Amino acid sequence: MKRQQNMNEELLIPRSLLNPVAPIGVGTPEVESMVSYFCRLALSHCISATKLGHTVERGMQWRLPDGWRWHAINLSGMSDTAHDWVCALSKLTSVENLASLTLLPWRDVIAEQGARATSAQWCPHCLADDRAAGATPYFRLSWDVGVVSACSKHKTRLVHACPDCGRANTRHNSIYVVPGWCTSCGGFLGAGDSEPATSAEIWIAGQLGATLSVQYSLTSRPSLAALLDGIRELVQRLDDGKSAKFARRIGLPKTNVHYWLSEGGTPRLSALLRIASQTGLTLPQLLAGNPTDWPDAYANIHDLDSLFPEVKKRAPRKVHDWDRIRAQLAALNDSSAVVVSVSEAARSLDVGVRQLYVHANEEARVLALRWNQHRQQLSAESRKKTRKIIERIYPEVAAKGKTLNLREIIAHVSKEDLSGLTGVYDILQEYTGNA
Repeated sequence: MKRQQNMNEELLIPRSLLNPVAPIGVGTPEVESMVSYFCRLALSHCISATKLGHTVERGMQWRLPDGWRWHAINLSGMSDTAHDWVCALSKLTSVENLASLTLLPWRDVIAEQGARATSAQWCPHCLADDRAAGATPYFRLSWDVGVVSACSKHKTRLVHACPDCGRANTRHNSIYVVPGWCTSCGGFLGAGDSEPATSAEIWIAGQLGATLSVQYSLTSRPSLAALLDGIRELVQRLDDGKSAKFARRIGLPKTNVHYWLSEGGTPRLSALLRIASQTGLTLPQLLAGNPTDWPDAYANIHDLDSLFPEVKKRAPRKVHDWDRIRAQLAALNDSSAVVVSVSEAARSLDVGVRQLYVHANEEARVLALRWNQHRQQLSAESRKKTRKIIERIYPEVAAKGKTLNLREIIAHVSKEDLSGLTGVYDILQEYTGNA
């Protein structure tokens, strides 16, 4: 009878279309980002991130636009799109509270503008720690926040370029991603080093970390009305209700404060950090908007100039020596020179790519041709490597009576080699079809 009861209970457990992969670091400053979770979920099914997106599309009966790219949407942000994907993945995996892997819990009190990092960044020491501990390397949510430029744990600046190939935006800009490895060359992103962070950068990162660590345990979503009431209380306590004086205190135009208090505008994250830095409050306290829990005496006031350096005025237009630049481009086009892209050459010469094509068109076109040929050669070598790996493991897989598929490749290949493979699906289909 008891066994029958257990069987009935098992039948009542909801089945999920996708694997119930557990998020990492929930309730801590190092909580995983939705971008990282999406990549790991795809890996758990041995499919690409793009294919996972289309699996979600079918499961939710959506219609994704033509040319849809999973890495072009801000999965870790606070937009309606992020909300839709969080709801879909929660439903299809049966994993609750995936919103804690995004900034969605704060969407009512933090403006969406400026909240997203402009480029993919990471802390190599965090990834190295993951690997050294035998844990799964993953991307932290704090790395996807625009105002964060440092790791508060290691007190170093976040990096943007792969330590092996030097290319930027290769963290997850691909259809197949292994978090922690470069999508361009397959190198481990935790192998490099980073510069020490300033105390201001560490403070900002720490404030964001404290905010992310409490969002999982929120009993209700913070409201804009409570936040604005809290700011009004600060204006009254600190500056006798004079919003213009309060604006000078936090280093913003008085129109910003007027927009919040008179028109119900949502402050940007950078503005909220300014308020916290000049009132002694933590960012989570400020966002909660409960003045009764705030101290009467405000301490720990930070220097605004160090926290938020003023944007430098536009520099005067540069005058370039184009004869010298053309000569340098000609040297880069020499057969013995290291092959670089036009973009890399432009950065090294401190000029714009468009300027190169205008003033040194012939040299720039030759450089572009060499770069494209170089990339084609690397792609061919990568496909050759992929083919050799498939040919190597096929007899072992076949001897066990199994079908050679992506799951078996992942089981037989290291993560370093896996992230550097190219054309896996095409070669696998071609090889298994001819075998």
